[in-house]
Amino acid sequence: MSEWVNFAEIRTRVSLEDVIFRFYKIDTLKRVGNKLTGPCPVHGGDSPTAFRADLDKNVWYCFTKCRKGGNQIDFVAAKENITVRDAALKLQAFFLGNGPDKTSTGPPSSGSTPPAPPSPVPASPPATPTTKPTDELPPQENPPLNMTLDLKSDHPHLIEERKLKLETTQLFGVGYCSRGIMRGTIAIPIHDDEGHLVAYAGRRLKPVDIREFGKYKFPKGFRKDLVLYNLHRARENASESGIILVEGFFSVLKLHEAGLPNTVAAMGCDLSEAQARLLADVKEVIIIFDGNEAGRNGAQAARKRLEELNVPVRLVHLPDDMEPDDLPPKGLRWLVNGMIGLDLAEVSFTLRQPKGGESPKT
Repeated sequence: MSEWVNFAEIRTRVSLEDVIFRFYKIDTLKRVGNKLTGPCPVHGGDSPTAFRADLDKNVWYCFTKCRKGGNQIDFVAAKENITVRDAALKLQAFFLGNGPDKTSTGPPSSGSTPPAPPSPVPASPPATPTTKPTDELPPQENPPLNMTLDLKSDHPHLIEERKLKLETTQLFGVGYCSRGIMRGTIAIPIHDDEGHLVAYAGRRLKPVDIREFGKYKFPKGFRKDLVLYNLHRARENASESGIILVEGFFSVLKLHEAGLPNTVAAMGCDLSEAQARLLADVKEVIIIFDGNEAGRNGAQAARKRLEELNVPVRLVHLPDDMEPDDLPPKGLRWLVNGMIGLDLAEVSFTLRQPKGGESPKT
C-alpha cells in the first residue's frame, strides 16, 4: 500500500459529529442532546426516523434502506460507496493535515478553518413513537472491564494436556477460574486493539457441558465480532511479516511459542467486517484456519473481505481435521517464512501415510 492510514488516530481525533457537520455540512438531522434522528443522509431517503446516531459513542445506523451502520469511517465509506481504507484516507487528509483531499465531497480545503457545527435544533415536543422499542442502535463497542479474575495459570489442562509453557500462560493471563461466572472453565482475557481488557472467554472442560453448551462461553452482551484476539500484542511484531490469522485462542498461544508472536484469532471461522477493518493497515495477512469445511469456507470469505480492503492475503490449506497448533513449531516457522520467502499465495498440506506403526507426518 502506497499511503499509510492510521485508523486508530482517525477514530480518536475525528468524531462522527465532525464528519456529519464539518465534513458534509448536513443540516437535515434533528438533534436532541448528543442524539441525532432524521432522513438517512447515506442513501438520501425521506423517512424522518430512518437514521439515528449517537455522537457520544460515534455510532450510527439506518433502519430502512441501508439496514446497516458503523462508526465515523464507515459513514464516509457508505455515503460515497468507497472502501473503508479510502474513506479513512479522506478523513486523514481533511482533518489531520496530511494534504488536501481533492476527491472529497466534503468542503474544499482552502486553508481556512472549517465552520463550527451548527447550533443544536431545539427539541420538538414528544411525539408518538413510530419505531419499535427494539430499534435501538446496535452496540458498536465493547466497554473496558473494571475488574480482573484471579486465575490459576499452571492448571493441568494447560500445562499437561495442551503442553503449553507456564511463561506463555502467564504472559497471556490464561488460567483456571474457580469462582464467578467463568467458574470451572479456563478463562482467557480478551483485549481490544488498544489493549483494554474487554471480556473473558471461558473454555469449558467437562465433556457433558461441552456437549450441551459448546466449548466456549462468552459473557452476555460481548461482541466478539468487534475484536481480534491478541491484536494489541501482534501489531508490535507485524511491521515486517504482517499478521497471521487463525481461528482459536490456543492456536495463538501455540504459534507464539513457535516464534510467531504476530498471530491473532478471529475467535471462530467467520471474519466480520469490523474485524477485517482492524487489519486494513497491515502489510499482509496469512490465513491458517482449521482443516475442515467450516474452516475452508471461512478462510475464503476472510480472504475476500481483506482483499476488498486492498490487504494482500496468503492462504494455507490444512489437511482434514488438522488445526494450526497440530503442526510442530519448526513446521510452523518453515511454513510462514517459506511462504513469504518464496512469495507463495497459497500452500496446501497433505498427510504422508505412515509406515507400520509410525505416526502420520505432514
